[in-house]
Amino acid sequence: MSATPIVDIAKLAGTGIEEARKTIEAERFYIRVYALPRPRLRIRSPKKRIIDVDEGKLARLEYALIRSILEAASKGSKPSFKDFAELAGDYKAAAAYIAALWRAGLVEFDDASKAAEIYAAAVSLSQKGYERKIARALDATFTIKTDKLAELPADQLLCIRREGKIYCRYIVSNTARSQAKAQVRALSDTLAS
Repeated sequence: MSATPIVDIAKLAGTGIEEARKTIEAERFYIRVYALPRPRLRIRSPKKRIIDVDEGKLARLEYALIRSILEAASKGSKPSFKDFAELAGDYKAAAAYIAALWRAGLVEFDDASKAAEIYAAAVSLSQKGYERKIARALDATFTIKTDKLAELPADQLLCIRREGKIYCRYIVSNTARSQAKAQVRALSDTLAS
């Protein structure tokens, strides 16, 4: 009996998804998902109210991050902030999340001044200031530090592939269930496209 193959999200972020396409041809396989930091994000609405980003929005941000990284890696390029924010659907929350990951050392921008613009936009009190700063940083490209990602707590999910879809048992101890689902869905959607 052969060992069950493993699809590692951290390795795919650095190498692309061609390796995953071969691995998921097996009837059963594992997907290793990581517990990305979940900082408490507070963003200011256009009406000046402070809004806490909830778990569902954080899962959407994690999905957008992993999917933009996997798609860019499969094309041999780097993801841009604009691609990530469009997948997330909320530019202000995306700016706050990527800035938090940048400050934690998980994400590295090619241009440090653009990273500072994204951080300044995320903490900006005025809507006009936010719009100006975010417009200057839309084309910022970034990479996730795969070595730092691999050091994070992880879980292995037992998965199967049926009719082009990936089905997993979400029995997790180190990651939130919504994080695991977001990462598997990002991989599945990237493989389908």
